[in-house]
Amino acid sequence: MGRPAELVEWGEAQLQECQRIALRYFQRRLRVERKADRSPVTAADRAIEELLRRRIGRAFPHDAIVGEEFGGTALAGGSYWTIDPIDGTRAFSRGLPSWGMLLGRVERGRAIMGACSYPAIDTFIGAAHGVGAYERVGSRRRRLPRAKAVRAIDESVIFHGGARWWLTTPYARGLGHLVQDCYLERAYGDCYAYLWVLRGHADAMIEYGVKVWDMAPFAAFADATGHALTDFRGRSSFVGPDSLFAHPTLVRKIASYLKPHRS
Repeated sequence: MGRPAELVEWGEAQLQECQRIALRYFQRRLRVERKADRSPVTAADRAIEELLRRRIGRAFPHDAIVGEEFGGTALAGGSYWTIDPIDGTRAFSRGLPSWGMLLGRVERGRAIMGACSYPAIDTFIGAAHGVGAYERVGSRRRRLPRAKAVRAIDESVIFHGGARWWLTTPYARGLGHLVQDCYLERAYGDCYAYLWVLRGHADAMIEYGVKVWDMAPFAAFADATGHALTDFRGRSSFVGPDSLFAHPTLVRKIASYLKPHRS
């Protein structure tokens, strides 16, 4: 096993099993701990990452792994797996459906596979180099659409993850102008926002403070659907901390707003 089509099928099967773990904890009394950076973590996060690490270790014993809960090193130009066991732990811990589980594969510096499961809404999306991008809702599978160009900011629907993540950044002023000028802005965060962009109902997702395990899977989706995944300067990137996901023409328009500014 090593071809992209086999990898994404394997990834979907692993996340299907992890779904059972996640749903055992979801909307139950749940202890939330704080990590050193004050971000939340639960027993579900740890159990899912531990299972995925064991499965990757058995199937791909020579591969490196980079995960949110147990670390690892993303090798520049190298090959590795990324794991975000629960992307959206805050939402998960409060019983909201806007969370998911992310698995990515990077080879020679390129994200070649992305797999994302949304257990609360019984949805899976997958993408791999040469395979395309698809969505499975229940037993129904369909191809995700190609990105569509947006002519102007005032016609675009933009998600940004929430004001609290922006207020202390040098991009806060630019974000303020952007949300004033666009057609609609909403604070849909984490992997949930990317689902709606990939379905074609929103045009862009912009985030600050993301890591490689958040973004590597969506770099594979960008390649498969004609979107671009860049930093705020418009340079191709999936390692954070700043991230912009949209059609390439819209990336350039949004990036023009996100100039760093210090008061």
